[in-house]
Amino acid sequence: MNKTEQHLFEALTEINQWEWLSLPSVRSLVGRHVYFCLANEIMKNVEVRAGQPLKQFLFHPEFTDRAIRMKLREFEKDGLIERLPDDIDKRYRRLVPTQALVDAIHKHAKTLRQTIEKSVYCVDKH
Repeated sequence: MNKTEQHLFEALTEINQWEWLSLPSVRSLVGRHVYFCLANEIMKNVEVRAGQPLKQFLFHPEFTDRAIRMKLREFEKDGLIERLPDDIDKRYRRLVPTQALVDAIHKHAKTLRQTIEKSVYCVDKH
């Protein structure tokens, strides 16, 4: 393992510890999956803040729909999301991230970058 790989692995270990302490909802595999799916959608797609069908981006071949729904209820209880009736078809629910989740994602990204930059020089390629 070269120095860069060693430093990146150390940063990964440090961020994993930060996640455990700062993001209780991601302490399980299903929680991590839901959190990172939501974070990815929020970062790349402004529309997710207005809500969209859940199965479009939360599917995972190893997790049951029930496990994902239970984790979503936990996120809702923790004030990270709101599940609201769809505007068009009331049988469906929209997932609306709260400002608390958006803030947590921004803090997570900032902490990740700071942790990596302690020992690795980073340059944005885009």
